[in-house]
Amino acid sequence: MTVVCWLAAMCHHLYATVASIPRRDDPPTYLKYSIFAWGAPFLNLAVAIFLQIREASNIWNIVDLTPFNCWFMGTKATIYTYGLPVFLLLLSAGYYLIKAAIVSRYTCSMQLEIKQREKMKRRRALQMILFLKVCMIVGFVAGCGVASRIWKIPFLWAVFCTAHSLQGLAVALSVACNCRVLKVYARKSYKQPKQQIAHSSSSMQLLAPAPDPV
Repeated sequence: MTVVCWLAAMCHHLYATVASIPRRDDPPTYLKYSIFAWGAPFLNLAVAIFLQIREASNIWNIVDLTPFNCWFMGTKATIYTYGLPVFLLLLSAGYYLIKAAIVSRYTCSMQLEIKQREKMKRRRALQMILFLKVCMIVGFVAGCGVASRIWKIPFLWAVFCTAHSLQGLAVALSVACNCRVLKVYARKSYKQPKQQIAHSSSSMQLLAPAPDPV
């Protein structure tokens, strides 16, 4: 839940950055986003505990949870305090991404220099595609978890467990591919041997003693 909150906050910050709407009299942006991204999950947890107590008079009774997991609570708590908030947060993230794309298109078209305009377009497109990829990954994992809890399908639970364990790796690979980090390292590793030979030869020549006079 915290991951989705931070993702929605980052999408909002991307839109604010593209639209250039931050105000000086606002409190620090990071503080506002931190209060939202850490506070909302705590409120959801409190509501989930309340719903779980009402649904199953004994909150410590895990008989209904043991077939698949103990991560989620009852069906009602899972739907209203996890599934629905995640859906709304991802919907808001998509909304801000669309607004950012529209604003970015107009701001890029205002650039007079063609090179600067194309560079700005590529940068904004890479940012938005990256956020869209992360939203899709997180949404897929959360959707599998909620579906496996509601319909109690073992296959979906297995998909959720596997996808949840690989979620961080998938996001890291998306960032690396989006930023072309792998290509940079590939170029460096390809050019490194010649540079190493040149540096080693020059360094050995500098360290070698002067030849004795004949």
